[in-house]
Amino acid sequence: MGSEIVDQIALDGSLVHDRDVTLSPRRKRELVFDALPGAWSEELGGRSVVRFHDQVILTKQVTHLGRPWEAFKKRIQIPRYWVDVEERGRAHGLTVRFIGVYHHHDTTIFVDFDPATYVKRKANNSAAHVSTNDLFQAQTLGQFSREDKNGNRLTSVRADQFATYLLEGYEEKNPHIEVLDRFSEVFLDGARVDGLTAVQEMHASRWPDRFQNEWAGFYVEYRLSRYLAEHDLTGLVRVQKEKRRGEFDYDLRFLRDGVLEHYGDLKASSVAVKDSPGNDAASFFRCLAETGRFWYVIYEHETWHGRDSGNTSTIAWNDWRMSVGHVGRSKVYDPLSYAGRFKEAVRFVSVKVLEVNQANVSSVLGDFQEGFRQPDGSTRKGKVMIKKKDIDNFLIYTKSIELLPES
Repeated sequence: MGSEIVDQIALDGSLVHDRDVTLSPRRKRELVFDALPGAWSEELGGRSVVRFHDQVILTKQVTHLGRPWEAFKKRIQIPRYWVDVEERGRAHGLTVRFIGVYHHHDTTIFVDFDPATYVKRKANNSAAHVSTNDLFQAQTLGQFSREDKNGNRLTSVRADQFATYLLEGYEEKNPHIEVLDRFSEVFLDGARVDGLTAVQEMHASRWPDRFQNEWAGFYVEYRLSRYLAEHDLTGLVRVQKEKRRGEFDYDLRFLRDGVLEHYGDLKASSVAVKDSPGNDAASFFRCLAETGRFWYVIYEHETWHGRDSGNTSTIAWNDWRMSVGHVGRSKVYDPLSYAGRFKEAVRFVSVKVLEVNQANVSSVLGDFQEGFRQPDGSTRKGKVMIKKKDIDNFLIYTKSIELLPES
């Protein structure tokens, strides 16, 4: 039994805090056999393994990383001999699975770690990581698959669906993720997006936020909204520009049969930024309590700033805004307005969908900044912050393209 009080998932998917209990080899095997009717034991390469149809099941217990790691961080240890068994099994036409067994009271979840990245390491006791959120998703949805921030593919499966998963494989069952995946396939095209060109495109379509300083995020909203309309997908996902009284002020509405399931916020963020700003804390927690899930959809980009090229693009942007009738806060026109931060261009390179839910809300949100002040000295409302260092505990989908080499 572990000594640390860490995250555990109950049978109903709720988060509880308790110690890890060490499973004996016999108990681990019982859990596997209970989930896989017809499975049997045999030797392969001098090691005892579980066979299920044409598959070889190698198991280790999922446990907490240990002090000083956060309570949501879990892992299995992959021994060196697993690599040898995988090579031998593959040579015989068998599929070898690296399986983590999570068990707490009545909850059993199996985590399938794709061997592809681990067999290349050749190191003894390589760690394969999984987070509380992966277990929560499996327990509440049945199956859940994602790629972690290091490019490892892992699939978490509730015990009652383990046999079906092994025989039939995993297919994305979330229609909202499918919509975002389809859009991202088109949007992440590797092109450099010039700021002036983007805002002029939004202006031609009379997009409400075409004059905003931080144009990159609003350009993502514009492109997504246009894509949803063109492909008749607004029955699943909507970009919410006109906020109705009594509704939450968030960018995205995720629907099922036209009925709201949960909200989300759409953001653009530099790949170099460690944390992404979130939302007003009080409103956020009220929304989460009502819908149970909240998604941050973050499109990350490489950035070129106008200040690094003599502010030529900044001046052109300000000149254009004035020419089409935009009036800023200052009564005196300043061609260098926002010169310190204006993005001359961006290149969108990845998207991440982050889900906040009852199992991870306590660990994925940063400080609320309650002591902060506005520039005029007034009190600033508490804000939620997204900690990128903890991203694997709320990452549910990612897609990326290759970064440009540094010049």
